[in-house]
Amino acid sequence: MPSRLNKLMVEELAEKFRQVDTCIFVDFTGLTGRKAADLRHQLQATCGQAAAFTMVKASLAKRAFAQIEGMAALADDGLLDELTTGPTGIAYGSEDPVQAARTLPEWSKKERVLRFKGGLLAGRPLAAEAVAELAKIPPKHILMARVVGTIAAPLTSLLRVAQGPIRKLLGLADALAEQNARKETESD
Repeated sequence: MPSRLNKLMVEELAEKFRQVDTCIFVDFTGLTGRKAADLRHQLQATCGQAAAFTMVKASLAKRAFAQIEGMAALADDGLLDELTTGPTGIAYGSEDPVQAARTLPEWSKKERVLRFKGGLLAGRPLAAEAVAELAKIPPKHILMARVVGTIAAPLTSLLRVAQGPIRKLLGLADALAEQNARKETESD
């Protein structure tokens, strides 16, 4: 029978996870308290103050997700068993899941302690490889710049094409004006 403390922790975790649609599960074997605090700080710096990293007992995480509407099926199917086996850390709360997926391996390069287990994106399970691929997507501002560039490129070309006849007409008008000016100076 779960203790009263465990019940409270499950309720608190369920409330936290209910408010997010993306969670990234990592194996944190070898992560010290100081390194965990550094990781939390890094997540908040790159992903916003709402981003968090929680190290949680697997059984409590499973119970918390089972209480969330739409996630209970994942718990029943055993998909959460794979994500929560062994020491499990969960990064969540980022508005940009790509940034969170990018921050974890970047931070882990210097510490060499995190390993992706998988994740949940909009309530759907992701394999560890899919989370790693998610981390390779360029940042949001770069993607937006690419979209704007893609939209602007044809407009710029259209503008150049439209300016061509106008330039020729202006060049012709200038040439006629010069020719008339020469004729006037010759006739004087």
